[in-house]
Amino acid sequence: MNDNLSNKFDRITDLGKARSDEYTERLLAFVQDMEASGPEPFIPLLADIALVRALIVHLVIRYGPERGLVEAQDAFNTTFDQMKPILQNMQEEKGHPPQ
Repeated sequence: MNDNLSNKFDRITDLGKARSDEYTERLLAFVQDMEASGPEPFIPLLADIALVRALIVHLVIRYGPERGLVEAQDAFNTTFDQMKPILQNMQEEKGHPPQ
């Protein structure tokens, strides 16, 4: 059963590698459209998304499908924990949404 799961993750990783150029092209086109149509650049959010994707792929390639996904989850949790005070400060400054 473990071999079957490993083969499935290998197939998913290979598919991700094959699609990465297509996703990069789509992401670039989206960024260029957003910049052309909006008053402010939309790059920070897109950069975050791209970095998260790259980190997950990197960790899966480096550590394998099982450990790589665990490492990615740990990286997310650590980052989220570090950002909690920042997010709480933003919430306090902005206030609560209307009911």
